Amino acid sequence: MSRFACPSWTVAPVNQALISAVMDFADIYRDMGGGRTLRRISHERAARADMFLLLGRDVERVTDIGLVWNDREDQIVRVTDDAELRESRLTLWEEAFDLFETEETDDVAEPMRLVA
Repeated sequence: MSRFACPSWTVAPVNQALISAVMDFADIYRDMGGGRTLRRISHERAARADMFLLLGRDVERVTDIGLVWNDREDQIVRVTDDAELRESRLTLWEEAFDLFETEETDDVAEPMRLVA
């Protein structure tokens, strides 16, 4: 039962520590227009020792977070989470649901996949 309690492909939710880290250590800025800026942390910045000390095991997750910051109002407009777009997350998900490889009677048959 404990094997199914926390699968390795589960994505941790965005928390306050991740948002604060993006606010303080963002090194990617993209002008969105209208006084808004998208802030992100690059993979190179996340690989530094101070980020590991600050976030621990969530350091990989911080590169998925993007903040749209309103420069005029000095507030966060939107928090974006791109964890679902990572290739590694999708392959683990597909492997979990890839129940049938091929039919045993036919070697040339297309692989059968469970569609949910």
